[in-house]
This record gives sequence, structure tokens and C-alpha cells, in this order.
Amino acid sequence: MKIIHLVLGKANPDRMNGVNKVAHNHATHMARLGHDVTVWGITPNPVYDFPERDYKTLLFLASPNKFRLDKGLQQAIEYLYEEVVFHIHGALIPEFFLVTRLLRKKGIPYIYTPHGAFNRIALMKNRWIKMAYISLVERTILRGARKVHFLGGSEFENIDRLLPLKNKILIPNGQDMQELSFEYSQLQPGKAPVFGFCGRLDNYYKALDTQLDAFAAYKRNNGQGIFWIIGDGPDRGMLEQKAKQLGISGFVTFFGSLYGAEKLNRIANMDVFLHPSRSEGSPTAVLEACGLGVPCVVSTATNIGEAIEQYGCGIHLRINDTQHLAETFFTCENLFYSGELKPMGKKAIEMVKNDYDWMSIANRLLSVYSVK
Repeated sequence: MKIIHLVLGKANPDRMNGVNKVAHNHATHMARLGHDVTVWGITPNPVYDFPERDYKTLLFLASPNKFRLDKGLQQAIEYLYEEVVFHIHGALIPEFFLVTRLLRKKGIPYIYTPHGAFNRIALMKNRWIKMAYISLVERTILRGARKVHFLGGSEFENIDRLLPLKNKILIPNGQDMQELSFEYSQLQPGKAPVFGFCGRLDNYYKALDTQLDAFAAYKRNNGQGIFWIIGDGPDRGMLEQKAKQLGISGFVTFFGSLYGAEKLNRIANMDVFLHPSRSEGSPTAVLEACGLGVPCVVSTATNIGEAIEQYGCGIHLRINDTQHLAETFFTCENLFYSGELKPMGKKAIEMVKNDYDWMSIANRLLSVYSVK
């Protein structure tokens, strides 16, 4: 069986694009299990400018007209003759409608992973446009899939309000502990807690405004910690300005995008990792932080809160607002000074090893591919 993962982009893990990171990890671990795996990427810059990888990559030129496919991509599908399964990453993408239409004509099955696009909060943004698109276009893709693969329980449950599906499955993201290997160096004296965030600076989904408001309330009440923010995105300028307006810019550092050992070392120096998002699929940043032994504060929307509670490796913020998050900053500060955060970090590593190993996730997906 030949496996083809399809993404918008190049499946480059060294980018602030969660969908591409997940597709890369699926392809990598399936290839390491001995399967014939290729990633097909649709990109405006079809240049092979990424590190060597364990699987083959084929890039196609993205058209300015989203309802038009590159001729090379159309031909590549037409030339497929052996047994093959597609795994398509992302939703509400016109190019994928055209691809799945060609796949169905050839009788080629596909797995479809929306990556959080059908979460309730995600659908509220440009709601009426999305509802019309789902009704006219997306429903065909969803119902034609061998399986619709959801990463988190919130999306798995919410889809039935839009379009009841019998072909849905729930399998989360994972983490490769070997990828977290780096040479640690201490970056902070350790006299006060370091809170941190890492991800795309998209305020609508990541609730970074709430994080800054809560941190400001914490500092006004003599909180001793500092806040590191790793990442870039459309709202960085607005968030930096908000930190100034709140009078906390001296305690908040925006590092921009970091990659590789530099990013891992920065996260490993955090005492608490924050991810109280408004909408997620299955956040790889939380699994990365847990794998590095950093306790996490997560919202219910991350779909990992119950696991965090079960393992005792962080705080599940069930009410995701400024007041409750500010209180959580103080809870974490108390845990820092009492020495209780480090044991929680060890439990975080245990959780990742037991429940979120990428190789185990890859095997679960492979069993889905083979079921007709």
C-alpha cells in the first residue's frame, strides 16, 4: 500500500504551521515503520528548501485561483495505478475539493483530517461564509471520505451539529521524545516563576489577550513571575502594544519565532507552559512542553485538559477567563515556591510516553487506512 499525505505547504516542521508539523510527523513515523510514504504539497513556492526527511516529497504549484489545480497535480493523480490511500490535511480548502473529486472518480480512498476547522469557536469566525461553503462544497468531501479523522473531542462532537457523520474517528496528535534531545543550558536564575507560551500569535484562537490581561492582574497583585512568548503571527504587533498599555512590557518578552535546540531550550527553561486556547484540534505545543517536563495550564478547548488532570501534570482551566487565569498564575507561583512543579513535570513526561507516542499514533492510523 502506498500512502500519500496532502497538505497546503511543504510539511516543513520548522515553521509555525501546526497542520504541516502533524503531516510531517505522520509521514515520518509511517515511513520508519517501513511503509511507502510520500507527501504532496501545494505551495506558491515549489522549491525543495527543507532538511532531508525520511519520506519522499512532491511539490505542486498553487494557483491564484483556488478552484483550479496545477496540471502536474492532476496528472499525478491520473497516473496512480497501484493500491494507494490519501491522507488529506486541512479543511475548507477549495483545492482539496477538486482533489477529492478526482480521487473518487478513480476509486482511490482518502482519510480527511480537518485539524480543528469544525470546532465551534473556529466556525464562528466568518460563520455565514463557512456555513455556505460547508453546505455547497465541504459536505461532499466529508461524506466521501473513508474516515474523517478528528484530533480532539470538541470537534468530534461538534461536527454532528453541522453534518452527522458515521465515518468519523478520534485519534490525537503525538510527540516523538527523541526529537526533544538537545543540550540544556539555564537561561533564568530560578528566583521567580517563568510562565511561557509557544505558538502562532493568532489572538482569536489562542486567547493571548486573555493571557496578557490575566498576567497584568497577577502582577498588580504582586505576582513575582515573568512571561515569555515564543512565536510570530498576524497579531504580534497588537499584543506587544497591549502589553505596553497594561504596563507589563518590562515583564513580558516576545522572542519571535524560534526553532530547533534554541526553541526547545527556551521552553525547557519555563516553569509553567500556558495554552488556554479558545479553539484547538490537538495542540502539538502542549505535548512538546510536556515532553520537556514542563507542567501545563490548558483550557478545555485544547482537548487535553482531562489527561493533564489524570496525570497531575498541570492545571485544567475549565473556566477560561481573565479572573480564573489570574488566579491560576498565583496557584502556579505557590507550586513553584513549594517545589511541587518539578514532580508535576516528571508526570508530564510520563503522560507523553504512555499516551501520545507518535509511533503508536501512526500505527493506529495505519489500521484505519487498511479497513475498507
